[in-house]
Amino acid sequence: MTQTIHLIETESGRFADQDINRQVRAEQISITDRIVMRATILSKQNGLYFSQKILIQSVKLSFVLLLLLSVFLGSSLALGALSQNPINLYWALFSLLGVHLITLIIWLGSFFFFTNFGGSLLIHCWLWLAKKLSQKKTVQQLIPAFVELFGSRIRWLIGFVLNLFWTVILSCALLVLVVLFSTKHYSFEWQTTLLSSDTIVRLTHYLGYLPSLFGFDIPKDEIIKLSENALNTGEIRSSWAVWLLGVFIVYGLMLRFLCMVFCGVNWLISCRQIQLNISHSDYQALANQLQPLLIVNIEDADKLGNSNYQWNFSMNSIEDGKGAFLVAVDVQESWHYPKSVSFLGFLNTREQRSKILDYLQLRPAKKLLIAIDTDRTPDRGVLNFINQLINKSQQTRIWFINQGKQYHNWQLHSLPLAQSDWLSEDI
Repeated sequence: MTQTIHLIETESGRFADQDINRQVRAEQISITDRIVMRATILSKQNGLYFSQKILIQSVKLSFVLLLLLSVFLGSSLALGALSQNPINLYWALFSLLGVHLITLIIWLGSFFFFTNFGGSLLIHCWLWLAKKLSQKKTVQQLIPAFVELFGSRIRWLIGFVLNLFWTVILSCALLVLVVLFSTKHYSFEWQTTLLSSDTIVRLTHYLGYLPSLFGFDIPKDEIIKLSENALNTGEIRSSWAVWLLGVFIVYGLMLRFLCMVFCGVNWLISCRQIQLNISHSDYQALANQLQPLLIVNIEDADKLGNSNYQWNFSMNSIEDGKGAFLVAVDVQESWHYPKSVSFLGFLNTREQRSKILDYLQLRPAKKLLIAIDTDRTPDRGVLNFINQLINKSQQTRIWFINQGKQYHNWQLHSLPLAQSDWLSEDI
């Protein structure tokens, strides 16, 4: 999500983030965590978080649909290989393992030579289906942000997903093979025009060597030679069925399963190594704006760089549990505020408003009374600032200090009103 925000801001400019940045700066966390926290808050305010949830749900749903498709493909693979009786051994073996081995070679080539590209039709089908299911209610930068953030590491995820699909396909095919071999009589034969029977014997031994290490016996040489024509002897049928299952498991299912586990483990490891590229100029500029807020004694006007700015309260007033304050927004500084209240100051300039928001972000008020001169127009900027002040205190009231020219317009906004004595009431 942080990378998505970065791509959007690169294309369309910065979000309105002043108050969000202030919230982030108040947290005592690392600069990377601040950038992530800012992106999280922005995404929730601008609907990006919801878009991400829709996309993730679509990805999950399409993943399940493709798994169901894999089950169907696996079953069809086994049924197609055993569609004839007697079974041509090597043709059946090619039917079971041919597409698997071809796609495995393609994936390995893309894995080593095209690290940012999946090289798999299933992966492209998955992403296409996810976009269709999301019904365009998502943000187009989400997937590019994911690819850009993970870079070449994404090949581990692609490898895991691709080999998972093939593991499911081959597992279902194996299950159907076992069921069919257990419930029907099949005869086996091999047929060739160019090869001799001795070549077939050697080929059978070569293919059966690894499976034999796992307990799948190789048919005897006499049985192999006699099987040029289909025989119905039970021992021969059983011997060929075991050999066929062994070759299929070792060169098909086991190979894909090991690839899946290898890619999955590397994906989990690489995920923990992912970091934002903080050295990027955009993130450097953002890091400078997200430096921690400092607890400033705002009694000391000189430290605020504004010698005319009045701050008339003690820092300890919040810490000792009082926390009831008065501020004046767009009020002439000649106005005489009640001496019985803790008055933070006049908030008439951008700098003054920024200072008080920074302070209240660190020290939220328990009660905050906002004095308003109703001769001033209740424009959007003032109302937004008042809303920000409301978010920085537990209780907030508005005090109209007069009935000026804009008094009626101020009343239309249904603001919670109070007088100065509200501050002295029990909190």
